[in-house]
Amino acid sequence: MISLKIPKHVHIQDVGFSQSVLNAPWLFAYRYLGTRIQKFLPQFADLGLILQKAGLKLSLQSYVSLTVLFSAISGVASILVTSSVVAVAGAPILLALMYGFGLGLLLGAGVFGILYFVPILFASSRKRKMDLELPFVASHMSILAASGIPPTRIFKLLEDSRTTPEIASDSNEVIRDVEVLGMDIITALEAEHVRSPSSAFAEMVEGLVATIRSGGNMKSYLLDSTHTIMDSRRIAAKQMIESLAAFGEIYVTLMIVFPLLIIVMFSVMALIGGGIGGLSVTTMMIFTTYAIIPLCGAAIIVMLDNLLVGD
Repeated sequence: MISLKIPKHVHIQDVGFSQSVLNAPWLFAYRYLGTRIQKFLPQFADLGLILQKAGLKLSLQSYVSLTVLFSAISGVASILVTSSVVAVAGAPILLALMYGFGLGLLLGAGVFGILYFVPILFASSRKRKMDLELPFVASHMSILAASGIPPTRIFKLLEDSRTTPEIASDSNEVIRDVEVLGMDIITALEAEHVRSPSSAFAEMVEGLVATIRSGGNMKSYLLDSTHTIMDSRRIAAKQMIESLAAFGEIYVTLMIVFPLLIIVMFSVMALIGGGIGGLSVTTMMIFTTYAIIPLCGAAIIVMLDNLLVGD
């Protein structure tokens, strides 16, 4: 039997008020809001699956309670602070309350939206990491299957891997389902297929389930999957190199050629006199140096980040 890994900062015994708020706010939120928001949970059904894909060890009811609590606290605090500040500034009480309620609603909705999308960002991050780990995991599983090791034991060995932590975490979930919850390996793998953020890993697991059910050769299947994954990574790397080549041309154009052309043009304008739109050449050079060129640099960073993330 495996032992469930519980974060050290979460205490199973009676959690006090201050301890619950500071160390485990979801417990405090669930304690006071869990039953009240239960009827609204069907509206957040998709969020429950995203929480699993993100690897957040929280129930849907606890996370929704936490989201509602933080949104309410942010909104109420904004109403009080904004109304007080506007009233002290000399505005009528009614106008101060209107400003307070308006900003409070906006802030509360903003906090709600941020907390709603946090699991999506976590799931996306885990997907990228798992896709990077997958070629190594697939080859490892192929070697283990070739040695005649059964599927349960393969995932048991994967969960101890330190070089592939994300897939090791999902393997731990599979072993937990088998050894703690009493599922058979096929049911556990089907559950992993649903909650895995990586579509490539989920597809490999789905194929493994079909192979086990049909009594097929698991070694051959995993070897074929490994070759397919390696080929996909090879093609992705080739596409990355081609994209980086095009990106290099964009970088040279925006950050080297464009500033030089602008400076030369402004220098010529300074010699012959005049300006653009009533702005002097000096003003335009300052604007270009401290606004346009940094914006181009920021655009380059965003493009490069999207290129790397998309890999």
